[in-house]
Parts: sequence; structure tokens; C-alpha cells
Amino acid sequence: MNYREASLQDIDALLAIEQQSFRSPWSRTMFEKELALQFSYNRVAELKKERELAGYIFCWLAPPEASIMSIAVKPEQRRRGMGTYLLGKTLEDLKAMAVREVFLEVRPSNFSARSLYQRFGFFELGVRPRYYQDSGEDAIVMKKEL
Repeated sequence: MNYREASLQDIDALLAIEQQSFRSPWSRTMFEKELALQFSYNRVAELKKERELAGYIFCWLAPPEASIMSIAVKPEQRRRGMGTYLLGKTLEDLKAMAVREVFLEVRPSNFSARSLYQRFGFFELGVRPRYYQDSGEDAIVMKKEL
């Protein structure tokens, strides 16, 4: 497994994973802008043998805080520890960069993501009412202290 910074050459693969993972996926332009941000921490998990992306994570950095903006795993790679791998490596890196608190929003209906975050010590901090525009669903705000 290669854990590396995302690049513009990864956008097609990022878009494919994004579109398979979310009801309101990010666009090509959104990924391009994200990759250009000075405060963006982004990584991909690349399968060595196949040389294809299995997942990604994008965060915004404002030490001592960070926000996880998006994390996704290719459908055929789910339930194989890929999300655990991505989140674990990212939290290690964030801690080394003097980040002390990590925040994220998650849909209440996304039980697998909530379970993953809880295993890493994230706890529910509050709710953002009607946060998701595609469904009007609330977002649970979660936090982890590093």
C-alpha cells in the first residue's frame, strides 16, 4: 500500500470513488481547488500491485485544529480495513504536525462511518440541523483529541 499526497493525475480516480460513495459528490473543479489549497492535507491509498487508488482522505489544517472534509474508499475495497488504514495514518500525521483536535461532520444514517470514527475515539459534539442539502439530513459533529 502506498500512502501518498494526491495529485492532479489522480482526479479521474478520485472522481470515480467519490461518485460511487456519495449522493452529492464533489466535482472535478472542487477536487482541483482542494488540491491547490495551502491548508489542505490530502492523501490517497494506492494499491501497489494494481497501481490504482483504493481510497482517499482530505482535511483542512489550522493547527492546533484540523477538519476532515472527506474520506472515501472504493466500494470493492470496503470492509477490508482501508478506511481504518487511511484514518489511522492521517491521525498520526496530524498529530506530528501539532494538531491537537480533529473535527468532522457525518450523516446520522452513515452507521459504518460513525462506527469507524468512534473506534478511533471521536465523540459526538453536537448536531448541525439540515446540514446536507441533498436530503435535508442533519449532520453529527464529531471531535477527537490527539
